[in-house]
Amino acid sequence: MKNEKILKEWMEFAKMDFLTAKHLYEHMYPKPLEIICYHCQQAIEKLLKGVLISRGVTIKKTHDLGLLAEMLQEYTEVDEKYLEMCDDLTPYGVKIRYPQELFIEEYHVKKALEETQELYDWLLTLLRTEKKDSEDAEGQEESGEENYS
Repeated sequence: MKNEKILKEWMEFAKMDFLTAKHLYEHMYPKPLEIICYHCQQAIEKLLKGVLISRGVTIKKTHDLGLLAEMLQEYTEVDEKYLEMCDDLTPYGVKIRYPQELFIEEYHVKKALEETQELYDWLLTLLRTEKKDSEDAEGQEESGEENYS
């Protein structure tokens, strides 16, 4: 796997954002709805960028999760539902930081947390699969085996 150290840093920051979103939702009253959604978007942005970096992609400066997911399509299949979830979360990365840009209610936050969990799990699965494939390929190179399947 390329850029493993950099990937770990992106993953750690993504994890902190997601844990922050969940903590704020579960423990703060009144719930800071905009901030929770912001951290959901940030968690997926960082994880998507980490996955792309692990594939050797030079990352564009963007907060557009849909664009990042489309870039990932060059390396793996991205289900339409994940593209839609990315589009749902994208506005929370920039517009939410300023007053009166978006109107957020609790159901938006619940949906953002659910979509973030699903995207997070999918991206981690991609990374685990990539790491296993990379380790298998290294093992075959060391043993002189070739896999033609």
